[in-house]
Amino acid sequence: MPNILFASNNIAHFPTSVSGSLAGTFDDSRVPYSIALSNHELVNSPIFVPTTNENTWFNFRTYSNTTDDNHDTTYFQCYDASGNLLVELKKLLSTDDLLSRVILHNGTTTNEADSTIPMTLNKMNIVSIHLRVTSLLIELDLYINQSLSASVAFASNPNSFGDPVRFSIGSAFVDSPTDTQYYSEIMVADGDTRNGRLDLLRPDATGANSDWLGSLGVLADDDTTTGLTTVSAAQRQTMLMTAYTGAANISNFVSVSSTTRGANSPTGLQHTVRLSGINYDGAVHPIDFALSYQLTDFNVNPATSLPWHGDDLSLIETGFVSVA
Repeated sequence: MPNILFASNNIAHFPTSVSGSLAGTFDDSRVPYSIALSNHELVNSPIFVPTTNENTWFNFRTYSNTTDDNHDTTYFQCYDASGNLLVELKKLLSTDDLLSRVILHNGTTTNEADSTIPMTLNKMNIVSIHLRVTSLLIELDLYINQSLSASVAFASNPNSFGDPVRFSIGSAFVDSPTDTQYYSEIMVADGDTRNGRLDLLRPDATGANSDWLGSLGVLADDDTTTGLTTVSAAQRQTMLMTAYTGAANISNFVSVSSTTRGANSPTGLQHTVRLSGINYDGAVHPIDFALSYQLTDFNVNPATSLPWHGDDLSLIETGFVSVA
Protein backbone atom coordinates (compact mmCIF):
# COMPACT_ATOMS: atom_id res chain seq x y z
CA MET A 1 0.00 0.00 0.00
CA PRO A 2 1.27 3.53 -0.68
CA ASN A 3 2.30 5.98 2.00
CA ILE A 4 -0.02 8.97 2.23
CA LEU A 5 1.84 12.30 2.06
CA PHE A 6 -1.14 14.66 2.13
CA ALA A 7 -4.87 14.20 2.65
CA SER A 8 -7.51 16.90 2.91
CA ASN A 9 -11.10 17.87 2.38
CA ASN A 10 -10.73 20.99 4.50
CA ILE A 11 -10.99 24.64 3.43
CA ALA A 12 -8.56 25.51 6.26
CA HIS A 13 -5.79 23.90 4.18
CA PHE A 14 -6.57 26.07 1.13
CA PRO A 15 -6.76 29.73 2.26
CA THR A 16 -9.50 31.87 0.63
CA SER A 17 -11.49 28.81 -0.45
CA VAL A 18 -15.01 28.31 0.89
CA SER A 19 -17.11 25.22 1.50
CA GLY A 20 -19.61 24.12 -1.11
CA SER A 21 -22.87 22.40 -0.22
CA LEU A 22 -24.29 21.86 -3.71
CA ALA A 23 -25.55 18.31 -3.98
CA GLY A 24 -23.52 16.19 -6.39
CA THR A 25 -20.30 18.19 -6.03
CA PHE A 26 -19.06 15.88 -3.25
CA ASP A 27 -19.88 12.52 -1.71
CA ASP A 28 -21.64 13.41 1.54
CA SER A 29 -21.27 9.86 2.84
CA ARG A 30 -17.50 10.46 2.99
CA VAL A 31 -16.81 14.19 3.40
CA PRO A 32 -18.86 17.11 4.82
CA TYR A 33 -18.58 19.50 1.87
CA SER A 34 -16.72 20.32 -1.34
CA ILE A 35 -14.00 22.96 -1.67
CA ALA A 36 -15.54 25.69 -3.83
CA LEU A 37 -13.39 27.95 -6.03
CA SER A 38 -14.74 30.94 -7.94
CA ASN A 39 -13.78 32.18 -11.39
CA HIS A 40 -9.97 32.40 -11.92
CA GLU A 41 -9.26 31.53 -8.26
CA LEU A 42 -6.06 29.53 -7.57
CA VAL A 43 -5.38 28.38 -4.01
CA ASN A 44 -2.29 26.78 -2.47
CA SER A 45 -1.88 23.70 -0.34
CA PRO A 46 0.29 23.55 2.78
CA ILE A 47 3.82 22.17 2.44
CA PHE A 48 3.98 18.40 2.90
CA VAL A 49 6.86 15.94 3.28
CA PRO A 50 7.99 14.74 -0.18
CA THR A 51 8.15 11.16 -1.40
CA THR A 52 11.22 9.06 -0.77
CA ASN A 53 10.83 6.77 -3.79
CA GLU A 54 10.80 9.30 -6.71
CA ASN A 55 7.05 8.76 -7.33
CA THR A 56 4.30 11.20 -6.37
CA TRP A 57 0.63 10.51 -7.06
CA PHE A 58 -1.98 13.29 -6.81
CA ASN A 59 -5.60 12.25 -6.71
CA PHE A 60 -8.72 14.42 -6.39
CA ARG A 61 -12.31 14.78 -7.52
CA THR A 62 -13.54 17.86 -9.32
CA TYR A 63 -16.90 19.08 -10.60
CA SER A 64 -17.87 21.87 -12.97
CA ASN A 65 -21.23 22.78 -14.50
CA THR A 66 -19.79 25.22 -17.08
CA THR A 67 -16.80 25.37 -19.38
CA ASP A 68 -14.74 28.28 -20.71
CA ASP A 69 -13.34 28.26 -24.24
CA ASN A 70 -11.79 31.73 -24.03
CA HIS A 71 -9.06 31.23 -21.43
CA ASP A 72 -6.30 28.66 -20.91
CA THR A 73 -6.47 28.99 -17.11
CA THR A 74 -4.83 26.65 -14.62
CA TYR A 75 -6.49 24.04 -12.44
CA PHE A 76 -3.39 22.32 -11.01
CA GLN A 77 0.27 23.19 -10.38
CA CYS A 78 2.97 21.65 -8.19
CA TYR A 79 6.35 22.85 -6.91
CA ASP A 80 9.48 21.37 -5.38
CA ALA A 81 11.13 22.52 -2.13
CA SER A 82 13.13 25.21 -3.95
CA GLY A 83 9.97 26.74 -5.41
CA ASN A 84 10.54 25.34 -8.90
CA LEU A 85 7.35 24.89 -10.91
CA LEU A 86 7.21 21.28 -12.06
CA VAL A 87 3.77 20.82 -13.63
CA GLU A 88 0.84 22.88 -14.88
CA LEU A 89 -2.54 21.50 -15.91
CA LYS A 90 -4.59 24.02 -17.86
CA LYS A 91 -7.94 24.19 -19.57
CA LEU A 92 -7.26 23.55 -23.26
CA LEU A 93 -7.91 26.85 -25.06
CA SER A 94 -10.59 27.29 -27.76
CA THR A 95 -12.63 24.20 -26.97
CA ASP A 96 -15.91 23.71 -25.17
CA ASP A 97 -14.81 20.30 -23.91
CA LEU A 98 -13.23 19.85 -20.49
CA LEU A 99 -9.88 18.91 -22.02
CA SER A 100 -6.52 19.53 -20.37
CA ARG A 101 -3.10 20.71 -21.51
CA VAL A 102 -0.21 19.26 -19.52
CA ILE A 103 2.90 21.46 -19.30
CA LEU A 104 6.03 19.90 -17.79
CA HIS A 105 8.90 22.14 -16.68
CA ASN A 106 12.61 21.42 -16.18
CA GLY A 107 13.85 24.98 -15.55
CA THR A 108 15.27 25.37 -19.04
CA THR A 109 12.30 24.64 -21.28
CA THR A 110 8.82 23.09 -21.23
CA ASN A 111 7.25 20.04 -22.81
CA GLU A 112 3.52 19.81 -23.51
CA ALA A 113 0.84 17.26 -24.27
CA ASP A 114 -2.92 17.58 -24.67
CA SER A 115 -5.34 15.19 -23.04
CA THR A 116 -7.29 12.79 -25.21
CA ILE A 117 -10.11 12.30 -22.69
CA PRO A 118 -12.28 15.19 -21.49
CA MET A 119 -13.83 15.48 -18.09
CA THR A 120 -17.62 15.44 -17.93
CA LEU A 121 -19.87 18.40 -17.14
CA ASN A 122 -22.17 18.13 -14.13
CA LYS A 123 -20.37 15.06 -12.80
CA MET A 124 -17.68 14.44 -10.22
CA ASN A 125 -14.56 13.59 -12.20
CA ILE A 126 -11.53 11.72 -10.90
CA VAL A 127 -8.17 13.29 -11.76
CA SER A 128 -5.00 11.28 -11.04
CA ILE A 129 -1.50 12.57 -11.75
CA HIS A 130 1.60 10.39 -11.57
CA LEU A 131 4.77 12.47 -11.45
CA ARG A 132 8.21 10.86 -11.36
CA VAL A 133 11.29 12.98 -10.70
CA THR A 134 14.81 11.50 -10.70
CA SER A 135 18.29 12.83 -11.35
CA LEU A 136 17.94 11.58 -14.93
CA LEU A 137 14.33 12.34 -15.94
CA ILE A 138 11.03 14.07 -15.22
CA GLU A 139 7.87 12.38 -16.46
CA LEU A 140 4.12 12.64 -15.95
CA ASP A 141 1.03 10.59 -16.73
CA LEU A 142 -2.43 12.17 -16.45
CA TYR A 143 -5.45 9.95 -15.84
CA ILE A 144 -9.00 11.23 -16.27
CA ASN A 145 -11.67 9.02 -14.72
CA GLN A 146 -9.19 6.14 -14.42
CA SER A 147 -8.07 6.22 -18.08
CA LEU A 148 -4.68 7.43 -19.32
CA SER A 149 -5.33 10.78 -20.99
CA ALA A 150 -1.86 12.29 -21.58
CA SER A 151 1.83 11.53 -21.07
CA VAL A 152 4.77 13.90 -21.21
CA ALA A 153 8.44 13.53 -20.25
CA PHE A 154 11.95 14.92 -20.23
CA ALA A 155 14.82 12.47 -20.66
CA SER A 156 16.95 14.63 -18.35
CA ASN A 157 16.72 16.82 -15.26
CA PRO A 158 19.26 19.57 -16.10
CA ASN A 159 18.49 21.85 -13.15
CA SER A 160 18.19 19.14 -10.47
CA PHE A 161 14.50 19.67 -9.81
CA GLY A 162 13.21 17.79 -6.76
CA ASP A 163 10.02 16.04 -5.73
CA PRO A 164 6.92 18.16 -5.14
CA VAL A 165 6.16 19.51 -1.65
CA ARG A 166 3.12 21.69 -2.40
CA PHE A 167 0.50 22.24 -5.08
CA SER A 168 -2.26 24.57 -6.19
CA ILE A 169 -5.79 23.91 -7.42
CA GLY A 170 -7.86 26.33 -9.48
CA SER A 171 -11.12 27.03 -11.29
CA ALA A 172 -10.04 26.68 -14.92
CA PHE A 173 -13.32 25.25 -16.19
CA VAL A 174 -15.70 28.08 -15.26
CA ASP A 175 -16.49 31.04 -17.48
CA SER A 176 -18.03 33.76 -15.29
CA PRO A 177 -17.59 35.25 -11.80
CA THR A 178 -20.80 33.58 -10.68
CA ASP A 179 -19.64 30.07 -11.60
CA THR A 180 -17.78 27.66 -9.33
CA GLN A 181 -15.49 24.66 -9.68
CA TYR A 182 -15.55 22.17 -6.83
CA TYR A 183 -12.88 19.83 -5.39
CA SER A 184 -13.02 17.03 -2.86
CA GLU A 185 -11.13 14.00 -1.48
CA ILE A 186 -7.67 15.39 -2.22
CA MET A 187 -4.79 12.97 -1.63
CA VAL A 188 -1.06 12.82 -2.35
CA ALA A 189 0.83 9.53 -1.98
CA ASP A 190 4.03 7.79 -3.01
CA GLY A 191 2.11 5.08 -4.86
CA ASP A 192 -0.93 4.58 -7.08
CA THR A 193 -4.11 6.02 -5.55
CA ARG A 194 -6.40 5.82 -8.60
CA ASN A 195 -8.89 3.56 -6.80
CA GLY A 196 -8.56 5.39 -3.49
CA ARG A 197 -11.26 7.30 -1.63
CA LEU A 198 -10.99 9.65 1.32
CA ASP A 199 -13.32 9.44 4.32
CA LEU A 200 -13.03 12.40 6.69
CA LEU A 201 -13.62 11.62 10.38
CA ARG A 202 -13.85 14.56 12.80
CA PRO A 203 -13.43 14.75 16.61
CA ASP A 204 -16.73 13.88 18.24
CA ALA A 205 -16.10 13.37 21.97
CA THR A 206 -13.23 13.42 24.47
CA GLY A 207 -11.40 10.14 24.94
CA ALA A 208 -9.45 8.72 27.85
CA ASN A 209 -6.84 11.50 27.81
CA SER A 210 -7.72 15.20 28.03
CA ASP A 211 -4.59 17.11 29.10
CA TRP A 212 -4.85 19.93 26.54
CA LEU A 213 -6.81 23.13 27.20
CA GLY A 214 -9.83 24.26 25.21
CA SER A 215 -13.10 23.05 23.78
CA LEU A 216 -12.97 19.97 21.57
CA GLY A 217 -15.34 21.61 19.09
CA VAL A 218 -12.63 23.98 17.83
CA LEU A 219 -10.83 21.06 16.17
CA ALA A 220 -13.66 20.72 13.66
CA ASP A 221 -14.49 24.37 12.96
CA ASP A 222 -12.18 24.80 9.91
CA ASP A 223 -10.63 27.86 11.57
CA THR A 224 -6.82 27.91 11.82
CA THR A 225 -6.92 30.60 14.54
CA THR A 226 -8.67 28.32 17.05
CA GLY A 227 -7.48 25.07 18.60
CA LEU A 228 -6.44 23.21 21.70
CA THR A 229 -3.34 24.45 23.52
CA THR A 230 -0.73 23.34 26.06
CA VAL A 231 2.40 24.93 27.51
CA SER A 232 3.83 21.66 28.84
CA ALA A 233 5.48 18.60 27.35
CA ALA A 234 4.06 15.06 27.61
CA GLN A 235 0.46 16.29 27.56
CA ARG A 236 -1.82 13.78 25.87
CA GLN A 237 -5.19 14.36 24.21
CA THR A 238 -7.31 11.61 22.69
CA MET A 239 -10.71 11.77 21.05
CA LEU A 240 -13.49 9.60 19.75
CA MET A 241 -14.20 10.29 16.10
CA THR A 242 -17.37 10.52 14.06
CA ALA A 243 -18.65 7.16 12.82
CA TYR A 244 -16.99 5.53 9.83
CA THR A 245 -19.52 4.32 7.25
CA GLY A 246 -17.26 3.42 4.33
CA ALA A 247 -15.94 0.15 2.94
CA ALA A 248 -14.54 -2.52 5.23
CA ASN A 249 -11.19 -2.60 3.43
CA ILE A 250 -8.98 0.34 4.49
CA SER A 251 -5.50 0.90 3.15
CA ASN A 252 -4.37 3.69 5.51
CA PHE A 253 -5.50 5.54 8.64
CA VAL A 254 -4.11 9.07 8.59
CA SER A 255 -4.00 11.68 11.36
CA VAL A 256 -3.72 15.32 10.27
CA SER A 257 -3.15 18.45 12.37
CA SER A 258 -2.47 22.13 11.74
CA THR A 259 0.04 23.40 14.30
CA THR A 260 1.77 26.52 15.55
CA ARG A 261 3.59 27.37 18.76
CA GLY A 262 4.65 30.21 21.02
CA ALA A 263 8.10 31.11 22.32
CA ASN A 264 7.90 28.97 25.49
CA SER A 265 5.76 26.10 24.29
CA PRO A 266 6.72 22.49 23.48
CA THR A 267 8.60 22.15 20.19
CA GLY A 268 7.22 18.83 18.95
CA LEU A 269 4.04 16.82 18.49
CA GLN A 270 3.24 13.14 17.99
CA HIS A 271 -0.01 11.83 16.64
CA THR A 272 -1.33 8.86 18.57
CA VAL A 273 -3.98 6.17 18.33
CA ARG A 274 -5.34 4.43 21.42
CA LEU A 275 -6.56 0.84 21.19
CA SER A 276 -7.72 -1.32 24.13
CA GLY A 277 -6.28 1.18 26.60
CA ILE A 278 -2.81 1.27 24.98
CA ASN A 279 -1.39 4.36 23.26
CA TYR A 280 0.57 3.94 20.03
CA ASP A 281 2.51 7.10 19.21
CA GLY A 282 3.78 8.12 15.79
CA ALA A 283 6.99 9.92 14.86
CA VAL A 284 7.77 13.33 16.35
CA HIS A 285 6.89 16.32 14.17
CA PRO A 286 8.88 19.52 14.86
CA ILE A 287 6.48 22.41 15.49
CA ASP A 288 7.37 25.81 14.03
CA PHE A 289 6.14 29.29 14.95
CA ALA A 290 4.45 29.45 11.55
CA LEU A 291 1.26 27.54 10.84
CA SER A 292 2.26 24.10 9.55
CA TYR A 293 0.60 20.95 8.26
CA GLN A 294 1.41 17.68 10.08
CA LEU A 295 0.46 14.19 8.91
CA THR A 296 1.09 10.73 10.35
CA ASP A 297 0.19 7.68 8.28
CA PHE A 298 -0.66 4.68 10.44
CA ASN A 299 -0.67 2.38 7.41
CA VAL A 300 -1.29 -0.73 9.52
CA ASN A 301 -3.13 -1.28 12.79
CA PRO A 302 -0.36 -0.74 15.38
CA ALA A 303 -2.01 -3.07 17.87
CA THR A 304 -1.95 -6.05 15.49
CA SER A 305 0.53 -5.04 12.74
CA LEU A 306 -2.21 -6.13 10.32
CA PRO A 307 -4.05 -4.08 7.69
CA TRP A 308 -6.89 -1.96 8.98
CA HIS A 309 -10.48 -3.16 8.80
CA GLY A 310 -13.58 -0.99 9.00
CA ASP A 311 -14.56 -2.52 12.33
CA ASP A 312 -11.28 -1.29 13.86
CA LEU A 313 -12.34 2.34 13.55
CA SER A 314 -15.19 1.98 16.04
CA LEU A 315 -12.66 0.82 18.66
CA ILE A 316 -10.02 3.51 18.46
CA GLU A 317 -9.36 6.92 19.87
CA THR A 318 -7.00 9.25 18.07
CA GLY A 319 -5.15 12.34 19.21
CA PHE A 320 -1.77 13.89 19.88
CA VAL A 321 0.98 14.31 22.49
CA SER A 322 3.15 17.39 23.13
CA VAL A 323 6.92 16.83 23.03
CA ALA A 324 9.57 19.01 24.69
